[in-house]
Amino acid sequence: LSLDGRSEAVIGIMDKAKDEAALTVNVLQHVFGIEVYMLTGDNIRTARTVARDVGIPSTNVIADVLPSEKVEYVKRLRAQGEHVGMVGDGVNDSPALAEADVGFAIGSGTQIAIETGGIVLVNSKLTDLLVAIDLAKTIYSRIRLNFLWALGYNTLAIPIAAGVFYPITHTALPPYVAAFSMALSSVSVLASSLSLNRYQPPKYNKYYGRDLRQGQLGIEKIDYVPSSGEQIKIFVRAPTRDGVPEVCMCPPETCECFPCEQHGNILLEGETSSPRFPGCSDAWGGECRCDPCRCVGCVSCAKKKEKLKFEGGTLGTKTPISASKVATSTVKSCCQSKATL
Repeated sequence: LSLDGRSEAVIGIMDKAKDEAALTVNVLQHVFGIEVYMLTGDNIRTARTVARDVGIPSTNVIADVLPSEKVEYVKRLRAQGEHVGMVGDGVNDSPALAEADVGFAIGSGTQIAIETGGIVLVNSKLTDLLVAIDLAKTIYSRIRLNFLWALGYNTLAIPIAAGVFYPITHTALPPYVAAFSMALSSVSVLASSLSLNRYQPPKYNKYYGRDLRQGQLGIEKIDYVPSSGEQIKIFVRAPTRDGVPEVCMCPPETCECFPCEQHGNILLEGETSSPRFPGCSDAWGGECRCDPCRCVGCVSCAKKKEKLKFEGGTLGTKTPISASKVATSTVKSCCQSKATL
């Protein structure tokens, strides 16, 4: 904002993640043990900022991707033996929703995404994803219970009805008792299934504070109560910047920040960190789009470097090219390719 040719103020606009996004991500990771990834067409800086706020690890952030590339990432995870669930609401998410094992479509999203998804979150709340998973686990547990009950009941009742104890008691089971016992088996399984009507969705309490985010208000602790009734306390991880935590405010016993010298989460002797910059597409076999390139042994930039040398020799350049100039040209080439894409 300028007044009389002088800059008086700077106004910045950024995406603010909803509180329910942070709640959902933390419950998925700490309660259900599900690894959460972010696939987005936004640039890496915006993606990492949003991921930091909601609690997604920076290594699981894949930015600057096209709809076809989202499908490729889903295929790669499935090829590794992972069961993939995709959550999306737009046209760009539809191919990945169809490719995933389970597609969760947001109710307020586009019609094509709703048609593609296997499960539709009608209320358009991410917390309904937790309800869907908890309900699925509850139903599956009830199916196993009914199966074990029916198997045990019939294993015990059928030999009795066949007269296995007749040589001892010299008494046969009356036909009407056998028929009643058979009906009782079906009725008991049916009653067990109907008890699902008393299902209560999971409940949660959010506790806000300003310690984790250096004065900014946000979720710091979650009390999650699933349908089983057991209360689970979740301490939100401290946000990180470029993979390095700021002043870590996590409780020592629950700190998962890495690296975190404050709580002893550091590399040991002989260990090495990931050679790729967190979120780089090169980790998935794509082209490196870091700006500037910060990946160790980057394959994409190495190819660009060889291409520059080849083009220099083809043009008949007699002036020798120094290594520093080649490295500078490589970085510029990465930046230009990113802008073009």
